Amino acid sequence: MSNNQHILIYLLIFLALSIVLKLFGVIDAANVELLAYGLIFYGITLVYTSFGKKQSGILFIGSSLFLTGFLLFLINSFEFTNGNEIIFPAVLLIIGIDFLMLFLDNRERKSFLAVSLTSIISAIIVILLLGSITFQTFFTSIINIAEKYWPIVLIATGLIILLNIEHKRKP
Repeated sequence: MSNNQHILIYLLIFLALSIVLKLFGVIDAANVELLAYGLIFYGITLVYTSFGKKQSGILFIGSSLFLTGFLLFLINSFEFTNGNEIIFPAVLLIIGIDFLMLFLDNRERKSFLAVSLTSIISAIIVILLLGSITFQTFFTSIINIAEKYWPIVLIATGLIILLNIEHKRKP
């Protein structure tokens, strides 16, 4: 069985367990949140399996999926006064982090670092100019998320460990 097939199987297990937890009332998640969790999990696994192997395309896609899932989760979980204000800086951050991951995977490509820093700094400037999100508000929100969704984090961690064990078994 290929590594991608393992990833898809684990993604399905993750989604199934999330749905079961939702049905039994352990978590209170909307369908968009479950999609976000799926994107986060699939993105993490793609990054994990491609990092260090110079598979730039898969690494970029995995990082983008993870960050897009995180963005969906944030948009669904919190009320923003103007939700459209976060889309542009979020896209800049996603692009910046994607290129940072590419640079970390291949440190010879200094252009990836330049694009990453430019994009991340631009996103921070846009966020500060809009003034709708402060760093204190952001960190408070992260703590609230961790308190509410710790079962999902545990399931994702367990599945990543299983994927790691499966990955190490291959010659």
